[in-house]
Amino acid sequence: MAVTIDKAIDILARRQEGQKIVEKQRQLQRRNTVTDSKADFQTMLRGTDRIYTAFRITNDVQYIMKYSFNLHIRPFVTSFSQSVTTSNTSLSLSGTTINPNPHNHKVQLGVKISEHEMDIDGLRISIQGVDITDAIIAEYGSFIKGYGYFPSQDTNFDVLRLLDYLPNWQQAIVLSPGLKEIQITQNEKTLCECEISYYIKYNHIDRGGTE
Repeated sequence: MAVTIDKAIDILARRQEGQKIVEKQRQLQRRNTVTDSKADFQTMLRGTDRIYTAFRITNDVQYIMKYSFNLHIRPFVTSFSQSVTTSNTSLSLSGTTINPNPHNHKVQLGVKISEHEMDIDGLRISIQGVDITDAIIAEYGSFIKGYGYFPSQDTNFDVLRLLDYLPNWQQAIVLSPGLKEIQITQNEKTLCECEISYYIKYNHIDRGGTE
């Protein structure tokens, strides 16, 4: 996604306006409650063509202060391949009698764990149905390239910065309260395992108790 000069200037202006909103919200925090929602290396659930997880933002949220995540991508692992080994048993027939009778075979079952490395450059990521892959590439230069930590071990994808690349209706979906599902779409050529670390910090009306 190419970012033109006009687009870059527009993004900078919107970020400056965002800083003004942050300062205004900070003035209200004495009357509000700040809540953190986070997970460290949470394994994403697997569907037929996606991996996913979710978090919840309270319905009385007033302002989201921090919204970020980090991904740990690993090769797809299977552990269901089984091998069966039986022992030899010698039998003899005398008339109509089989010896030994009864006779048994010993069976040994083994479970094989395998890692399957695949081309995962085509992965796409979305929040509540809003594809943010192109926004990530525009802001960070790339998305997922191989296995490891993304964007790195020490940094995170900042969703609030990604909003600058999304139309208003998609921004509203990402920032709206309720259950938010993060999913990575896959196919048979891009299967992988993923752990996600996310951090959402927001202030909301002080209700005098827990959420």
